Amino acid sequence: MNIRLVTVAAVVLLVCMASGCVSDSKDTGSNNSIDNNGNATQNVDEQAGNTDNSDVAIGTVSTLSHQFSETDSQSTAYAIVGDTIIVELKENPTTGYSWNMTYSKGLKLTEDAFLETSTNVTLVGAGGSHMWTFEVTETGEQNISAIYKRPWEETTGNENSYELTIQVIPESELITDTGTVTYNNLEGGFYGIVGTDDARYDPINLPKDLRTDGTEVRFTAYPRGDMASFHMWGQIVEIRTISPIL
Repeated sequence: MNIRLVTVAAVVLLVCMASGCVSDSKDTGSNNSIDNNGNATQNVDEQAGNTDNSDVAIGTVSTLSHQFSETDSQSTAYAIVGDTIIVELKENPTTGYSWNMTYSKGLKLTEDAFLETSTNVTLVGAGGSHMWTFEVTETGEQNISAIYKRPWEETTGNENSYELTIQVIPESELITDTGTVTYNNLEGGFYGIVGTDDARYDPINLPKDLRTDGTEVRFTAYPRGDMASFHMWGQIVEIRTISPIL
């Protein structure tokens, strides 16, 4: 073997290795790229993020207390999970009569109390009122029923009764918007709210002190698709909360 030839070949090989002519086969398939400074950075697949177009995140709407009395019997109210329902009915236990209350499973009874009538003079046989406090725990239609009777007597159907329906909607279905109160000279005249993107709302319970054309408001409302309006102007809503924007 020619020793000089072997020596030359060895020198050439060393030169190639020093200059990067030989690469490591283990580097194939790496997910790296080179930045402007010559540093290797790992490539990451870009994923689109989720966006929420609402101004108020779900779970941040303040809960409310709704109070009802005898005059609200046979009516329907709206609420969301977490709200408080308070029912107060006149009662006089000294006569032997009391309210027999029942309620659906989506309501949790948190307080049951008799409240005596507050007077300066204690009157024998004076009555008071019975108050029940419920926490709303489930969506859907919830019901409260009561019969005023003596516990030991048979129910005849002629007793005084109380019925209240609570429509509990998911919080995500609440309308949350800002807008401008607008007077519309149609069908005798009425006040509506023009919201974001010119959305039109026809509130059934706009407070009197906000019925001024041009008033800017922030509000939450229940959609009332179960109702019809002769206004034919916008979406019918029931205001839950509303405040002027100062």
